[in-house]
Amino acid sequence: FFKEDKFKTVPTAVFTMTLHKMQHRLLVGSSRALRVRHSALASGRNFNIAALKYSLPVQRITHPQIFTRCFTQSMLCFDLKSSDLHEQKIAADHTWRQHNHVWTEDEISEKLEQVDLKHKPQSISDHIMSSIMKTLYHSFNFITGYKQKDPTPKAIEWRLIVLESFAGVPGFLAAGFRHFYSLRSLKRDHGFIYTFLEEAENERMHLLVCMKMFDAGFFTKALVVTAQFTMTPFLMMVYVIKPQALHRFVGYLEETAVHTYSNVIKHVETPGTKLHAAWSDLKAPPMARTYWNLDEGASWATCLKHMLADECHHRDVNHAAADLDGQEVDNPFMAEHMRDFDAAAKRHMEKALRKAVEDKGLGSERVRKDSALH
Repeated sequence: FFKEDKFKTVPTAVFTMTLHKMQHRLLVGSSRALRVRHSALASGRNFNIAALKYSLPVQRITHPQIFTRCFTQSMLCFDLKSSDLHEQKIAADHTWRQHNHVWTEDEISEKLEQVDLKHKPQSISDHIMSSIMKTLYHSFNFITGYKQKDPTPKAIEWRLIVLESFAGVPGFLAAGFRHFYSLRSLKRDHGFIYTFLEEAENERMHLLVCMKMFDAGFFTKALVVTAQFTMTPFLMMVYVIKPQALHRFVGYLEETAVHTYSNVIKHVETPGTKLHAAWSDLKAPPMARTYWNLDEGASWATCLKHMLADECHHRDVNHAAADLDGQEVDNPFMAEHMRDFDAAAKRHMEKALRKAVEDKGLGSERVRKDSALH
């Protein structure tokens, strides 16, 4: 019923199909679109570049085309010569990779109330990791010129770039080590690889969002390289000796990140401070709006609140991982990943359906958006 000659007579009921049925069509349609494209490239057949505006090859795809647009638009982005705005949206579109959680206003408020949550060291390794983190924290403050009372925008720029570039390392290391352990032990990972990869990807997206707002000079880049080359071997050694110690270290690291973001947000929203003067009127970059599904007019302060919520979640995940005994424990966060996938699929299906309605010229008398898509 999605064929060209029948689309205009589709009743409203078509748009109320169940979420799971729509997910199936979307995934299958995307897979077929990619196979058609790859087959054409291998055989030398030409593609109309103009037709790739919504990433649809010239050949007809048997499954509903409107459902393939969101997935294949991201998959084929390297074929498009597009604007920076489009590139930011593509880079932030995680439909086909690790799905980040899109925070609601209530969840943001809840996380803002939890910024003071701290883990009290219990074991010897906890105390060691806590001491190392405190040493790094105060050293980092000195190097970046960060002062908790009325910090300067420049100090925060350095801090966020270096912090996020380093925060993306531990999750990737943990996922890699668990991957190799699963291979050599011939056993399941119980879902943790995905959680830690999503954490690393989330931190990397924080960094990319910051780079859309700030410029990194030579000194900042030197700090990033130094932190990565010095701390990565240390973290690898810690994980080899005791994986739980690494996760405890990351938990403490995220506590400092939450503290930093909460302090920054407070000063951005407080008139008379340096951050308020510099950042209060800034808008969130398109990459951030796409990644967290923010409104078009979302502010930079709103973006910072979503980054704080992410850091709160990473804090809780790593402290929980540090408390688990052994490698063969089920991941308690898998249900969250499933819900995030369902939410992401629903958002993209709604966008695809709205776009299809607009393309086919169906007015409000034929399809009511509010009732059809919600």
